[in-house]
Amino acid sequence: MLRKIQEVRAALSEEDALQERLKQLAQVSLPQLRPPSPRTMSRLPERGVYLGELVSRSGDTPVFDMKSRIVYPMEGGTALMTFENEAVAQHVLRMKQHTVHLDKGYRIRVEAQPVQLVVPKQVEVDSVVSPRCVLVSDLPQMDPESLLDKLGFHFSRKVNGGGEVHSCQMMEDMWAAVVTFTEDDVVGPLVLKQLHPVRVQNSTHQVRVSPFICGQMGGLQVETQVCSRTVLLTGIPDVLDLESLQDYLTVHFQKESNGGGEVLQCAYHPPGGRTLAVFSDQSR
Repeated sequence: MLRKIQEVRAALSEEDALQERLKQLAQVSLPQLRPPSPRTMSRLPERGVYLGELVSRSGDTPVFDMKSRIVYPMEGGTALMTFENEAVAQHVLRMKQHTVHLDKGYRIRVEAQPVQLVVPKQVEVDSVVSPRCVLVSDLPQMDPESLLDKLGFHFSRKVNGGGEVHSCQMMEDMWAAVVTFTEDDVVGPLVLKQLHPVRVQNSTHQVRVSPFICGQMGGLQVETQVCSRTVLLTGIPDVLDLESLQDYLTVHFQKESNGGGEVLQCAYHPPGGRTLAVFSDQSR
């Protein structure tokens, strides 16, 4: 009886150690934290929220550096112009009215307006480590479908510490994959080992296995920000094809004599309908 009690205590101790290890890994393996995007609010641009590295801790609550990807609706007959220099963009806004010369003496008059984005300021996320999913990162650059096949085959073999694989999917915005198993007891040992040699492209590549954290978004606070280097050009008539008119706009606003400067990007949408422009922290 004493021997059985000791065996049970040893098993419980081992289970506690595993849970503590998973908790520690969950605190540092943050790129996989992907809460579902909030529903688009009325008249607000769609927001995709991605949480980056842990920047500080307050008690037991992790605090993340939050980066956003803003999907901005463009009306027809408008263009977004991003300049290299912030001062140029501000000068274009102060001038407001601009006359753009086309071929054969034709010209159009456009108006420069500031671009206002509604961006996330703070978000509350309830997270839990998935018992059946792992995040596989440090992947080799190759065809995604072939890569998923290789990963699925590798982690389905018990000799590799795996088990029956339910699905294997690539993450949308990062070069990593999520492997989902049919049983709960596969994830723990794989995460504890962390580094796994996977046979791909006639060679062995070492991938990293981390806990996959499922998040449920709670409170979301937003604020309005004005783009510092991007301006909105409005009132553009449908007189030329998209590429030609986009080229004329770019040439016009690259000239210092027109109050412009170096243009990094120009996105024009002809009249009729709407389209979406994607902003990131680096491209504002």
